[in-house]
Amino acid sequence: MYARMVTSYVRPNKLKEMTILYKNTVLPLLEHQPGCQGIFVFTNPEDYKEVSVTLWEKLVDMEAFNVNLLALKDKIASCLAEPPDVEIFQVLIPEDMPTMGKIALSEASLGLRIEDPYSRPLG
Repeated sequence: MYARMVTSYVRPNKLKEMTILYKNTVLPLLEHQPGCQGIFVFTNPEDYKEVSVTLWEKLVDMEAFNVNLLALKDKIASCLAEPPDVEIFQVLIPEDMPTMGKIALSEASLGLRIEDPYSRPLG
């Protein structure tokens, strides 16, 4: 399995437009793209940084999706403050990752208790 990580800085006035572009255009394309196992999009609105990670069965599947992205190049570029940084990784752990629809990583399923530092009383 492979991961494509794209780190972008979005123009301050384009955050909402970029989110809509992901939801209405990129996500539907990915849902029909052979070999795509899922997408995660992270944002830090304070510094306008956005990171997207797509998961792929094979490199050839990921490369085939680049053809679809070409059609969106101008729309995406108009939202960005600078060219994005793209990195490709081989996924090592977990080796057999379930598809996105089957991922269930709750605290209970992992046997963990995650404490939110902001939920404690002050003082």
